Amino acid sequence: MSASADPIVRDRRRMRRRAGLALAALLTVAAAAIVAILFYAASERERLIEQWQVRLGIVADSRKAAVEGWLDHRRGELLRLSRNRAIQYYLIDLTDPDLPPEALDSRRRYIEELLGLEAERGGYATPQSEIARNADLDTPATGGVAVLDADLQVIALSPGMSFVKGIMPAAPPELLQGGVFVSPVYPAGDGERMVTFLAPVLSPDGGTEAGIGYVVAFRRLGDDFDATLRQPGEVLREARTYLLESAEGGPRLISPLEDGPPLFAAVSGAESVATLTATAPASGTYRGLSGREVLATGRGIAGTGWTLVRSVDREAALAEGVQRIQVIAGALMLVVLLVGVTVVAVWRNAISDRLAAAASDLSEALAESRRLGRLLKNLADAVPNSIVAVGPDDRILFGNTPAFEGAGIDAAEAEGKPIASIFGPAVATPLVQANARVRQDNEIVHEIDDTEIEGRRRVVRRFHVPLDAGGVLMVAEDMTEIVQERERRAAQLDALVDVLVNLIDARDRYAANHSQRVAHLSRRMAEEMKLEPAMVHAAETAARLMNLGKLGIDPAILTKSGDLTEDELALVRDSILHSADLVANIDFEGPVVETLRQLQERLDGSGRPAGISGPDFLQPAQIVSLANAYVALISERAHRAARTTSQALDQLWPQAGKVWDRQVVAALVQAVERGGD
Repeated sequence: MSASADPIVRDRRRMRRRAGLALAALLTVAAAAIVAILFYAASERERLIEQWQVRLGIVADSRKAAVEGWLDHRRGELLRLSRNRAIQYYLIDLTDPDLPPEALDSRRRYIEELLGLEAERGGYATPQSEIARNADLDTPATGGVAVLDADLQVIALSPGMSFVKGIMPAAPPELLQGGVFVSPVYPAGDGERMVTFLAPVLSPDGGTEAGIGYVVAFRRLGDDFDATLRQPGEVLREARTYLLESAEGGPRLISPLEDGPPLFAAVSGAESVATLTATAPASGTYRGLSGREVLATGRGIAGTGWTLVRSVDREAALAEGVQRIQVIAGALMLVVLLVGVTVVAVWRNAISDRLAAAASDLSEALAESRRLGRLLKNLADAVPNSIVAVGPDDRILFGNTPAFEGAGIDAAEAEGKPIASIFGPAVATPLVQANARVRQDNEIVHEIDDTEIEGRRRVVRRFHVPLDAGGVLMVAEDMTEIVQERERRAAQLDALVDVLVNLIDARDRYAANHSQRVAHLSRRMAEEMKLEPAMVHAAETAARLMNLGKLGIDPAILTKSGDLTEDELALVRDSILHSADLVANIDFEGPVVETLRQLQERLDGSGRPAGISGPDFLQPAQIVSLANAYVALISERAHRAARTTSQALDQLWPQAGKVWDRQVVAALVQAVERGGD
């Protein structure tokens, strides 16, 4: 009885363990879902704040533009007055002691009328009722426009204006160069806000940079100014737009608020909106004027110490959005709960069927895996290349038969063993190092081993391919026969080229060894430029073959001591192109034929035969062309003596950038300095 019951008990225990693990997994998923929901709620809240900051910034930018437009209009009015010729000449004539006082009086009255009209038109004049009400005050309660001389003495006033010199602002030195200074806002005699605009009057003839006087305007900041702070179509009752001004005692309020502190009240606090006066443009959460948290953004007003602040009560602004987020989060949590209950119920009812189906699927999967493994092994064995897969510890996971033939071991016996124990340390060390680079860079590593084992050369090309979980697939191909055949063909080609070069040199005693010298110099120049091996070989081979076309020219022309005729010169020039035609069907490693065809081209496109220029002018062709020119200059010819190295370089250097690229000319200089011709 107990013997038959033991398997059942073990099955039940196993089922309970699985059920416990499934329940733990379900709780983990539910907890992760709740965390994700809370994270979603927090991110939505941040996104809501960002949206509000964008909205506040749009309004702040538009109100900033309106305030600056209002100020620019006032500045334009004052600049127009400061450039008025009548005012300029009047200030100049005041310094002339020969002018009669009555002449100056009439001009002063004209200027005062002009100032009165400007004060009326620009809103600087104060209504007469306001003047009467504040007549007994010590500070000016009236606005107006005045002209002062260079010593700040009043010259002319707009009608009805009172002027107190003590309230004049300290103008910055840059006013002497022109422009309009805007003073800090200050209270008028009746507590209203007043601001002073000051512009220098410069000499009309520009004879001096110093001002000859000033135009000063006092203006109240009234409804027309406050209107610039009101956003058209404003619907947010909790939103506020106001101005703060930097002052010695800290920022102060200079625009009225219905439910805010009084005008000119100081605003302070490390986390209050006052910090915006130093950081604008900036946005964030601050303590507002009422002490409550607000979302606010600030914009500095150009040419003043003012900062425009746009704010909204944080709690009121986020209330609707936070409520919506809470509803969504609650609904999602309810969905998670319902899904969890449903999953438990379904899993409880279907566990036995799933286990049976899983067992069946597992059996089928194992059978399929074995079949695919046999197929993969057969395919890998059919490939002549060595294929080995290793794990993160460089132990062999899989290998085809060709990979282990040299080691004298079966592929199945090699599985699970280190590479060094199969192939030996000498072979395994470079393999392990390459695998380490693959794991570090997660990129395919390509290497070629050219070694000699027991007197026999062996060239192997290896690819190391990254696999999952730190594994590496190594594929090796024996390239010995291919490389030896390529080298044999290259040696035959070089021998043929040597025969042709010797034949050319034998026909022209002045050009003896010329091709060899140009080829040697061309190789050194190409190596100085660090060109690819194929390009280095192309430059050297083209240099050796460039005179091949001279085989078709009469030796008498080649050795002629006098000047060549035009026809003879044409034959010599065309011989290089004939050289390219003679070897056009030979399969060279690099662009040898193309290099020969371009030897008479120029970087600026003035060469022949195709007139190519710029990057189309191959670097090997430029190298051989320049090396040929240099060797020709330092070689003796029938019609001249050889030049020195310095003379040749001095003659060729000015052609850099015209005939040859500067890099090519620099490579010639370096090659000559390192090793001579």
